[in-house]
Amino acid sequence: MEIDRKTLKALAADTRLDILKSLGKRRKTPSELSKELDLATSTVIEHLTKLEEANLVRREETGHKWIYYNLTPKGENLVKPRYPVQFVLVLSISILIIFAAGFMIYTDYTSLRAAQPSLTAPLTEKITQPSEESKIPTTGIAGGNITNITNVTNTTNNTSQP
Repeated sequence: MEIDRKTLKALAADTRLDILKSLGKRRKTPSELSKELDLATSTVIEHLTKLEEANLVRREETGHKWIYYNLTPKGENLVKPRYPVQFVLVLSISILIIFAAGFMIYTDYTSLRAAQPSLTAPLTEKITQPSEESKIPTTGIAGGNITNITNVTNTTNNTSQP
């Protein structure tokens, strides 16, 4: 839909916007619109003429004494868009949230993967048996042998008794 200068001028008045909204519900006569908007019928007709020049409303003569005004397809697109604004907003925000969550999960996964050591790297050092110097000594407290410590405790136990 293309919005030209006439359309912008027609949409500049709040009363015309109210008329378009009212006609979005059903077709109406100028007298119905004047009662609804609490305006004089001549004022409503003047606004309807501006809207008709902008091709937003059309005049329908029924062959009776009443003249109805109805929205054109261009006017309907302004009043009733195909996709409601709320729907488009919620959909786009949902897509952004899903994208952000996916991005956060991806960055956490890649940072965890980078922090883990590689298990597929070949071993460069060969495993050898510990040498005699690196073995843990079997001596106990004060350099004594473990067997000597048990003998010492047995000896002290025997001497403490009368």
